[in-house]
Amino acid sequence: MKDTSAPKVKSLYKALRLLDYFDDAHPDAGVTELAAYSGMLKSSVHNILQTFELCGYVTQDSETSRYMLGGAAVSLFSRFKETRRIDYRITEYLQSLRDKFRKDVYFAAKDHDDAVCLCAELETPSGASYAKVGARTPLHATSLGKVLLGYSTADEKRAFCAQELPACTAQTITGGSVLAAELERIIYDGYATDGGEYQDGLYGIAVPVTLGAEPVQYAIGLASDTPMSGYMQKQYLSELRYIAKKIASVVGRRW
Repeated sequence: MKDTSAPKVKSLYKALRLLDYFDDAHPDAGVTELAAYSGMLKSSVHNILQTFELCGYVTQDSETSRYMLGGAAVSLFSRFKETRRIDYRITEYLQSLRDKFRKDVYFAAKDHDDAVCLCAELETPSGASYAKVGARTPLHATSLGKVLLGYSTADEKRAFCAQELPACTAQTITGGSVLAAELERIIYDGYATDGGEYQDGLYGIAVPVTLGAEPVQYAIGLASDTPMSGYMQKQYLSELRYIAKKIASVVGRRW
């Protein structure tokens, strides 16, 4: 597990974190707003934004002087998807799951201590907050993240369980020994579930996307706003595992 708590270049780390502010709730932002968010001086934020604008990662509205993500940020994500070999077939596979069960489904990758949503097909307009493309969630708080963590190396799991685990809801696992036992169960069963551990009233089930002997980096999951019965879990798992194999053929090594 890489230690992201102590960045090597702190100024660069703080600058890049400004981009995290832009999302559905904050499509644009001013210098003062971003300074309050980051805790940096407005002059520093202004200089960073001007540099980002020069690189194309943000653009400034000439009328409001507010900043928004630029074309280079979109291009970067497109290239990210290309290097991860994410194409239209994954979208189609997720759509088939969504249409069969009328539930939100998602595909994500492990990135340090987080699960990052790469693709999502939502049955509901709002959907789960962690099912939106680009959303990051801690590995211990969702079924998707727990699958990715469960299939990590022994050293990675040991280091993760040894750190402080923040609570997202009252149901979140915050004890390292409890999480370690949960991860063992996940490896034994081959899937993970969660019951409102990241978002109250939201239940999830997820399976790994395995690529032979390669380390598991991807997983697919399904979210429901109602508890899943044992019968429904079996139905979901059957289809999730089938689709996971299909996706593995897409993201696996090219011939």
